[in-house]
Amino acid sequence: MRKHEKLIIGFFILILAAGIGMNQINAGTRPSWVHEVHWSNMPADGAKIEEMLWTEISPYGTEYETVNISASSKGSAESLRVIAISKESAYPDIYDFVYEKDTLLLTGYLLEAVPSSSRNDAIRIALENRDVAASIAAAGAPSVKRILPKTSVNYYAPKTLLSVTWKGISALIDPDERKVVQVWRESGGAK
Repeated sequence: MRKHEKLIIGFFILILAAGIGMNQINAGTRPSWVHEVHWSNMPADGAKIEEMLWTEISPYGTEYETVNISASSKGSAESLRVIAISKESAYPDIYDFVYEKDTLLLTGYLLEAVPSSSRNDAIRIALENRDVAASIAAAGAPSVKRILPKTSVNYYAPKTLLSVTWKGISALIDPDERKVVQVWRESGGAK
């Protein structure tokens, strides 16, 4: 092998090693349950925001295949919408945040990326409640959503709960205790 061929091969190996090293650095900042991240309108603080997001979002009994993050500026703040998709659920998890002055604030969420086994189990637990079972005649398929501890503390305890909702009635489920902890009726409030 000639000297310039060795130099080219050495240079190629050096570039390949640097690329692998950079990929490892980027992969190390993301949790193992996130496979791909795509940004739309990534702000200057994007890397810092992304790192903060990993402490605020997490899947339920699954992994996120894709996390899409959209940012839009509103004055000095950034509004963020995070849509996280799992291949184990037909529905995504959606989180809304505001980022301002190095602070990330969760402003809303709709978390439906619940694996079908957990979804079916929550529906089964809800149907074991007489009030729920008697109220859902011909009500169709329910939605199942995850309720975060910061919200569920207002209704039961600071832990992740599941909400099973048919038209006219909703049951709040503690999946660990396998019980209905509260029932709401469209017409009559909480029970």
